[in-house]
Amino acid sequence: MHQGEFRKYFKTMGPVVLPVIHVLDAPQAKRNLATVIECGAPGAFLINHDFDVAQFLPIIEECRSRCPDLWLGVNFLGVSGETAFPILSTLQEKGTGVDAYWADDARIDERLEPQAEAESIAKIRESGAWDGLYFGGTAFKKQRAVEPGKYCESASIAAKYMDVVTTSGVATGHPAAIQKILDFRQGAGRNALAIASGISPDNAGEYMAHADAFLVATGINYAGDFYNLDPRRLRRLLQKTRQFAAGLSESVETDSVPDRDWYLRYMAPNVKDPKMAWLDPSSAYVNARAFHAMLDALCQPFHSTPVDVVAGIDAAGYVLGAAMAERLGTGFLTVRKAGKLPVPADQVSFVNYTQRTQHMELRQPAFRKGARVLLVDQWVETGGTMGAAIELVERQDGEVVGIAAICIEETPAGKKLRERYRCATCVAPGSELQRQCNAKSLDYFKDFDWDAILP
Repeated sequence: MHQGEFRKYFKTMGPVVLPVIHVLDAPQAKRNLATVIECGAPGAFLINHDFDVAQFLPIIEECRSRCPDLWLGVNFLGVSGETAFPILSTLQEKGTGVDAYWADDARIDERLEPQAEAESIAKIRESGAWDGLYFGGTAFKKQRAVEPGKYCESASIAAKYMDVVTTSGVATGHPAAIQKILDFRQGAGRNALAIASGISPDNAGEYMAHADAFLVATGINYAGDFYNLDPRRLRRLLQKTRQFAAGLSESVETDSVPDRDWYLRYMAPNVKDPKMAWLDPSSAYVNARAFHAMLDALCQPFHSTPVDVVAGIDAAGYVLGAAMAERLGTGFLTVRKAGKLPVPADQVSFVNYTQRTQHMELRQPAFRKGARVLLVDQWVETGGTMGAAIELVERQDGEVVGIAAICIEETPAGKKLRERYRCATCVAPGSELQRQCNAKSLDYFKDFDWDAILP
């Protein structure tokens, strides 16, 4: 199927997001389909992950009855089209229409000529009543290994036998190597190409220009949950693909702000009292795209770093910290100004950026010994507040595995933090924007548009 025809079929100019539901039973499947509909995804795939096809069929029928107009595909796990297409024809004749079939293994073998098994499956499909789209797995997960040098050839062969050439990473939840996708794109030519497994809101941008569909499960499920879609993660992925389809590069062209930091232009200048903070980053939080772009940048380094708990520092660190904890699937801990906790607490003193002595406290005990803690604040200037938080965590034998903030200014304290800890910031160290932050004067403040930041 030509990729232009495929995208027109789904009425999009970018990759189509098709959530994949690992089915447990009919109620669970229908709850997840409701999430698909609520979030505005164009359709979904159902997979019988832990039971046989015979038990799966009544669930498909029930889901179709509940959602008669939803685009619905199925994957009979471990079953090729040779068996699946007659079953789909029977379902269609009984009034249960299935819009697509996805086979993990389409029986493409780049070592052979002719493709006897793929030819046989094609003939069975043609002879039946079913008329949906065929997504055929090629060099897919842990099916027969294909030499990387043969990816292009495999995709070229596959395009002759299916509507959508479909490939994946090496296992569930593992993203495909980008070179593999580039080879598949070349081999598939202008035929539709889908990527299954490993796509998430955080890495989808790497694949946008090369794929026509994302078949995604773990990347949009709740953290640690194999069976239920997380609507917030699904919405983020849908938003990113729609922005790509609309030609929106997540950047703003200015002389003073690097493209990667476009969302920081929503931070507002201090126009009240010079004794107060010199800018207000929270004005960016109200803009959905800007806020989620911040979270993308801050979470990215910690997806591969074990984190047991995210700790936000009173009070601005609570906003980013709580959102990051949700993204990373951890608990959230508050580091409080002293005198706020009605439970046993440890307390330290420090000098803040206004040169005033303050006190911070942490409930005691806050976590088990050895817990890996990610500390989050809105901004790090002199490092006094962050230093106090670090001391509180380490007093309880916690391990600070990282620090996240919109900006860590390049003060002596800030430089020491970067040397000692893994740090994630929205403002890139060494950049022109970092220089402006160090000087406490952003160039775009001269022409700041207060109306433009409103949602």
